[in-house]
Amino acid sequence: MARGPSAKAVELDLPFTSALPDRIRPMLPMLAAEPFDSPAHCFEVAWDGVRAMASLGGDRLRLTGRSGQDLTAAYPEVERLGSLLPPGTMVDGELIVADREGRPDLAALQERQQAQDPYDIAAGARTHPVTYVVYDILFRRGRSLLPDPLHRRRETLKDTLGSTGSIYVPGALEAEGIAFFEAAQEKGLQGIVAKRLDSPYTPGRQHQAWLLIQAVRQADFAVLAFTSGRGDHPLQGLIVGSYDGNGYRPVGRVSGGYDVRAALRLRRLLDPLPSATASPGERWAGDEVCWVEPRVVVSVKFSEWDQTGQLRFPIYCGLKPDVSPNECVRLPMVEPPPPDRPRVAIELPTLPLQ
Repeated sequence: MARGPSAKAVELDLPFTSALPDRIRPMLPMLAAEPFDSPAHCFEVAWDGVRAMASLGGDRLRLTGRSGQDLTAAYPEVERLGSLLPPGTMVDGELIVADREGRPDLAALQERQQAQDPYDIAAGARTHPVTYVVYDILFRRGRSLLPDPLHRRRETLKDTLGSTGSIYVPGALEAEGIAFFEAAQEKGLQGIVAKRLDSPYTPGRQHQAWLLIQAVRQADFAVLAFTSGRGDHPLQGLIVGSYDGNGYRPVGRVSGGYDVRAALRLRRLLDPLPSATASPGERWAGDEVCWVEPRVVVSVKFSEWDQTGQLRFPIYCGLKPDVSPNECVRLPMVEPPPPDRPRVAIELPTLPLQ
């Protein structure tokens, strides 16, 4: 019998037999030149945390970083999520440490990332507890939600998980991106992310359906070389670079933003690395420069790119151990979509009038 015009499709919440994938690389945003309003988008806070997928296969919760590393043991606060999700569910989000104002505290998060042994991890969970900010759901009861539009995935997430304790499911604002961006600036946040409401989830790709609008220019770069400091300071500067598909290209010298403690940690990571061939050009020349294989990634704030493709006024923000060096690609700036304006029709009379 044909379905009548008033009939509705009903989706049964039944378990599917397909197993969750061992690993999914997260969908990533491209950069937008400026904030915009759009009824086709929702707008979320850019959390500036550690990207992590949480999956519940059977009765075991697994937390996986963006490069596939197992983060489960490093963040015991998230274990409770296993009792809140139905089996066969995978969600996407970020791990943050919040300050007293609720803003992401990058320095405190880096202290958590440095913890390796169980004692340090337990101590870090007490002094700098993380919150897992969950903003997408990719599988539910074994069924893939990747092809579903974002607005439907958000509804499914809302029906599946609520905010509690160290788990936070944030809301989003539709249409009013400019006002949301201004509010993010007032709060001192990194920026906002615009997401098309009709977009599927595209794993492992930077996609124009998601757009990051930054309040402060910031990006991840591979460390290509360093210069030893003088006196009591162990580090004079870093030479950082981006990956172009064939190799790494130096884009700037970073000589500020790290104290002695941060400099010592950088030296502990950089000193054991194998030596690398120096990049050509007088700008990078110098006997005191130590070139190393690009295995360490750092986050850098800067004012802009100059006409030669170099960073202006770069400042070190911290290590990014969850990011692979070959992910440090300079992203093109995407122009925001044109505003939706109402169409107006003009009817002209037949002239001359009769």
